[in-house]
Parts: sequence; C-alpha cells; structure tokens
Amino acid sequence: MNKKMGWSVYGILGFIFAPIGIPFLVLGMVLGQPGGFVRWRSVDDPVVFTAVFCGIGGLFLLLGLIFLAVDVRRRIRLRRAWESGNCVEADILGVVEQGNVNMMGGHPRMVEAAWTDPNGVVHVYRSRYLYTNVSKLLTSEKVPVYIDRYDENIGFVDIDAVLPEIRVHG
Repeated sequence: MNKKMGWSVYGILGFIFAPIGIPFLVLGMVLGQPGGFVRWRSVDDPVVFTAVFCGIGGLFLLLGLIFLAVDVRRRIRLRRAWESGNCVEADILGVVEQGNVNMMGGHPRMVEAAWTDPNGVVHVYRSRYLYTNVSKLLTSEKVPVYIDRYDENIGFVDIDAVLPEIRVHG
C-alpha cells in the first residue's frame, strides 16, 4: 500500500522557484552573447545583461533545487520510518489549523499525536496536511505512529488508519 507523505511548504516553494530560474538563466546565456540576436550599444552591455539574468536565474534555480532537496529528504525519511520504523500507539491531541499556510482558500489542518516513551519523555508528532476538518471523522482516540529507528525526531503519523476515505466534491 502506498502511503501519502504530502509536500510541505518547502517542496511547493521549490516547484515555484526552480521553473522561474530556468528561463532567466537561458535568456541570460542566449541573448547575452555578443554578435547574437540583439544589437548592443557598447561592449559592456552583453556582459552586464548576462551577469544580471544569469545571476537571477541561477539564484532562483539554486533556491528551488535546495527547497526541493530538503522536502524530498523529509519525504524519504518519513517513508523509511513507515517501512521499517517502530510502530507505537499515540494519543490524538487534536486537529490543529495551520494559520501560516493558506491553500485552496483556507488553512490546512494537521492531526497532532503524542506518545510517551519508557523514560517519561513526551514526543509530539504531526500528520501531513489535511484540507478538510477531520475532527468529527476520527474513528479512534489513538493513531499509529511509525518512528524511525535511527532518529526518533522523525515519525510518520498514519492518519489514514483512523480516517474513513474522504472525497471532497464541488
């Protein structure tokens, strides 16, 4: 069964920044060539044009790729936790609205779950973004959380185990 890991804000920013950087980079390289398509008034014009456009394009492309790499790494670690991590039953603390993110005309929600380890330390994990209020749809007070064997800070909250199939229409 394929689990949904969800994209975070970093992944979304990466999908925005990287494609913006590519045209600037290409424009700077193609149009900035002396003796090319554009007639330049002075010798320094193509150099400045190339530097500005390639600089902006390279910066946007680099930032986009870094954002994507951060989110892909997060998703790989969550998948590793789900596939080979330790499963614990965590208590559902509640459904928290993420006010700092605005998507599809509203704020996504995350289910927070807490688990207390044998040493008495409470660990709080959050699910992926949910785009509908699931407070009344939860079928259990506990949710399985898969904790990575190598890093206990990484935990995959299996929210699909305590939710019915949700289809939003219209």
